[in-house]
Amino acid sequence: MPTRVIKAGDVYRIEGPAKVIVKRGHIYATGVIYGEGQSFTVLRARRLVIKAISDSEVEFILGPGALLEKAMPGEEVIEEWERRISNLNPRGAILIIGMTDVGKSTMAAMLGNKALLHGYKVAIIDADVGQNDLGPPTTVSIARLTKYITHLRQLIAEKSIFLQSTSLERIWPRAVEQIAKAVEYAKNKWSVDTIIINTDGWVLDEEAVVFKRRLIEKIKPTHIVAIQVEKELMPILDGYTNTTILPPPPHVRTRSREDRKIHREMGYGRYIFPPVEIAFSLDKTPLCNLPLFKGIELSEDLRRMLMRATGVSITRAFQVGDRVYALVHGTTWAVKRVGRFQVICLPQEFEKGLLVGLEDREGFLVSLGVLKKIYYDKRKAIVYTSSDVEKRIGEVKCIRLGFVRLDENFNEIERVTNLLKAEEIHNISQI
Repeated sequence: MPTRVIKAGDVYRIEGPAKVIVKRGHIYATGVIYGEGQSFTVLRARRLVIKAISDSEVEFILGPGALLEKAMPGEEVIEEWERRISNLNPRGAILIIGMTDVGKSTMAAMLGNKALLHGYKVAIIDADVGQNDLGPPTTVSIARLTKYITHLRQLIAEKSIFLQSTSLERIWPRAVEQIAKAVEYAKNKWSVDTIIINTDGWVLDEEAVVFKRRLIEKIKPTHIVAIQVEKELMPILDGYTNTTILPPPPHVRTRSREDRKIHREMGYGRYIFPPVEIAFSLDKTPLCNLPLFKGIELSEDLRRMLMRATGVSITRAFQVGDRVYALVHGTTWAVKRVGRFQVICLPQEFEKGLLVGLEDREGFLVSLGVLKKIYYDKRKAIVYTSSDVEKRIGEVKCIRLGFVRLDENFNEIERVTNLLKAEEIHNISQI
């Protein structure tokens, strides 16, 4: 596309893929003013709003499917966002909250850029496990910001923590601890001045409010930036004064549930590809969250007694304290009480296709993987994972089972909530 002359104050929406080159004048985007000879990128299927600070000549290089349109006066919130956060000192920890598709990722990029403008060392934490822009789906991921960006996806996660699920419902207490762990890591290991924490869009029900308030109490952010449609965030923000409340962009690109699922599936493939099959000894590299091999395998006589007591056909059983993990025929998940023992019944091939996190000794993710099979007699697990893991195999200290089942093409086929129940029983026993 030829160079276009745009007047001072004009606002444009761009949907990528596109590249914007400033030939003359000054253009504002995501908290930064770009001058003559400078350029920035709009990623595919992402939307960016820009504003001409002065009369400018700009070259727009638009890729397949890209869009460029001029916004009507007052139609976008770019000026209001800039005005409201311009006096905000970005030093410290800034937490961003809001529903899905209200521009939280754009705000994270904007605040990160402004911190760089102040000369601060900056880390960004993406805690949106369903639509993570820095790292794999199901993770909390961290990256350092060293140059201006227009989208978080332009960064690559340097550290990730596997949270096992694409939703934080039911697992939010662990999420609070792991997001806090990421904040402490950025502070202590990287010695950053600014930490921007982007969160998921779960905000509306009572449990979501408890989660977000518990997170605020745990990480004690210097400031909270809330992007609010009406008054849906007030139960979360009640009592906090260090807040800035912003309206959402009126033309933000919304994604359907299916779009989000496809985006995640592409993410699984990206972080597991090219896949290799690795056999892990479960004695040397145990399951983090299901202690099948930490106890005693029941003898055939004891197993038969357990079968009579439970009325379930059991192929193998492992006793760990007052719990028994029993592998059963069929697809039945159940928890039964036999005397003083809790019997957790797991379908014989429950592990097939489970998303797993290969973790290092500090609990950070080495790589995602897909569990193919557990060979109980050999005490081995076969995992499909990235070929890069072969070079880092010594870093993997345990395998954490996730609550998402994938097929061979990395498509999500099931959320394994029954395994979550088994993990909750294990966690309670550790208290």
